[in-house]
Amino acid sequence: MQKIHGPFRAALGVVSCALVLTLAAGMARAQGVSDVSTATVEPLGMVDVRSIPEPEARETIRIIRRPLSKLSGQKRPAPLATADVPFAGQGEAAEPISEAAANLLFNFEGIEASNLEPPDPHIAVGPSEVLLATNAGLRVYNKSGSPITGLLSPSSFFGVPSQFEIQSDPKVLYDAASGRFFAVWIAFDQQANLGAWFVAVSTSSSASGTFFRYQINETGNLPDYPGLGICSDKLVITANDFRPAGFGGFSFTGAVAVALNKSQLTAGSSVSLNRFGNIQLSGGAGQAFTIQPAQSLTSTSSCNMVSLRGTNGIQLYKINGLPPSATLSTSTTVPSLTTAVTTPVDATQPGTTRRVDTGDTRLLDATYRGVNGGSIWTSSNTGCRFSGSSTTYTCINVVELSNVDGGSPSRRQQIVFGASGLYYYFPALRTDSANNMTVVFSRSGSSEFPGVRYTSHLDAAALNTLESSVPLIGGSAAYTGTRWGDYFGAALDPTDNRSIWIYGEYKRTGSSLWHTRVGQTQVP
Repeated sequence: MQKIHGPFRAALGVVSCALVLTLAAGMARAQGVSDVSTATVEPLGMVDVRSIPEPEARETIRIIRRPLSKLSGQKRPAPLATADVPFAGQGEAAEPISEAAANLLFNFEGIEASNLEPPDPHIAVGPSEVLLATNAGLRVYNKSGSPITGLLSPSSFFGVPSQFEIQSDPKVLYDAASGRFFAVWIAFDQQANLGAWFVAVSTSSSASGTFFRYQINETGNLPDYPGLGICSDKLVITANDFRPAGFGGFSFTGAVAVALNKSQLTAGSSVSLNRFGNIQLSGGAGQAFTIQPAQSLTSTSSCNMVSLRGTNGIQLYKINGLPPSATLSTSTTVPSLTTAVTTPVDATQPGTTRRVDTGDTRLLDATYRGVNGGSIWTSSNTGCRFSGSSTTYTCINVVELSNVDGGSPSRRQQIVFGASGLYYYFPALRTDSANNMTVVFSRSGSSEFPGVRYTSHLDAAALNTLESSVPLIGGSAAYTGTRWGDYFGAALDPTDNRSIWIYGEYKRTGSSLWHTRVGQTQVP
């Protein structure tokens, strides 16, 4: 194993000896993943969030580049032009109108725009605090909605050196097993051709105190669209690697996952890691793209990860063992989707021809719970049609896999959720201790401004169904910016293991950009 000294020399060292992977039944070594390495990274030091200054006010709007596509210069496919999407027989009743979603216990205003778009809102909830993260900054609140800190500059919070010009995409989570908050942020130094994940770990169960910080370099690549997941003994960060290709462009080089020793992270010591690069789909189907590591809500030493496979399957991965001896395996059984995922179309809104950017089909999050033989919920955007209409809309696509702890993972349910004349986009979800799932998303249409809504799937309900959605907060004005999303957030409350906190973006009168709203929900 290569030991790397100094806070800014956390480059991943390649191991010359081959790693032996111990594989579970029905799993195989990730084909073509010859890019396997191990390293030790040193902490950048500790930061007290109470000493972090607020970000400087921007005089002009800064637009964060959109998530990079797998193919350079890739354009969105044209909307479907033939038959309607079958919708598993639900037709225009895809969203029911007679049932109710989880109860909204409490809600409050979150971080608002500071001449920057999009927000990328994400949320973590601890015993007494709520940590909100956006591209504009992070902020800690108590559970009554009162801010404990000011808006925290992401660069200062994560300790990013000034030469990293490209910075974005915060992800945060609270891990009840270790009693710590975890956060990740990506950056790229164009002059040095150096990309990095910056990881922050709280020193206690409070997000308003001190954090350990780490820099994990991805030399020669921009690690785009990071994922953040956790299991009993590991933290996993992922990204899509892109190499500069001239004239400001980037070319895709592969999906990457890094497993870090969780106990070393929480101790603020040197941290062992394993890096798995250019991860492949099973059966020689090519490179994976946008691998989402799951947040494990029950104890497991397997860190599960999922990726969309083409348009009609979910690829499952597992990372087992403790770094620096962790192993990656790829499921040879690929659960298929009942309804293929298709390209979403941008959403309409009242009073303008400008549409809201609904992103693409990549998976947006994942969460694991040890029920149904091992359950993973994940979600994405998708194009959709309804009976009697040739118009393509955007729906949310919610999928549960079961039996992921054994050798034959399967699709337990898939819910393509929307309504004719409306656009649903950027879902995020979590499950409670009874395996009820709540999902938050944005919705708009020709007579509805962009707002935040949520709904639930009750564990006792029929499979492939969601309840009627209700608003967390409705929009009151058209969004005239260029970017929306790129994702929303959802988090389980560790104090009761029943409340799901949701966080999303909406547009209201009196501002040119975005606002965010936080809600605490609970299934009765």
